[in-house]
Amino acid sequence: MKKILIAILALTTASATAQSLAPDAFEQQLKQSPTAQLIDVRTPGEFGGGHLRGAQNIDFRQAAFAQTISGLDKTKPVFVYCLSGGRSAEAAKLMREQGFAAVYELAGGYLKWTTKLKPVEGVKINPSAKAISPDELKQTVANNRLVLVDFYAPWCAPCQKMMPIMEQLQTQYAGKLLVVKADADASKALMQTQQVDEIPTLLLFKNGQLTQRLIGLQTAAFLTELIEKETSR
Repeated sequence: MKKILIAILALTTASATAQSLAPDAFEQQLKQSPTAQLIDVRTPGEFGGGHLRGAQNIDFRQAAFAQTISGLDKTKPVFVYCLSGGRSAEAAKLMREQGFAAVYELAGGYLKWTTKLKPVEGVKINPSAKAISPDELKQTVANNRLVLVDFYAPWCAPCQKMMPIMEQLQTQYAGKLLVVKADADASKALMQTQQVDEIPTLLLFKNGQLTQRLIGLQTAAFLTELIEKETSR
């Protein structure tokens, strides 16, 4: 009986100190942990394109990963993330096996963090990006029957995946659909007025009215079907 109670206590403690947290909760927990060790387990190339503020890069795929993390302070909380959550989950498991007291994983990884417009550093911002004002969009929507606004950022991986799709739609439906690219870093005022707090976000306007709000990565097939229906009506 005593052994069973000890096992239950161990499981309870593990679940309390080894958590997968959504971006908001991860950010809050990180702020409340002054001795936190923030670890980015992506490759140096990925890390160099942008990362969470104050993160240390330890590539999970390197042969010496286990040895490197063993040098961290096991008594202090560890916050770990990768691109989408796969590598960080494996890294967190290894850390727990090594006896780390508290390990927190970023659910959805860097992709989810950036689409929620959380703070990052090391990102190469486009200084020539043109801001689109609320008044400019209002006029554009009024002068065109069908307008698709793509809120994106050059550092957002899902946004980059959708760029060829946006170009395809603009070419395929030339004269019927206007695609407007709104850089999230430059068009803050527009994002606020349109209540956009996650990217990529697509807003479809028809005859001056907002008819669709799509959040996250969208496929070419889905968007083509949607635009096909709207242009045929």
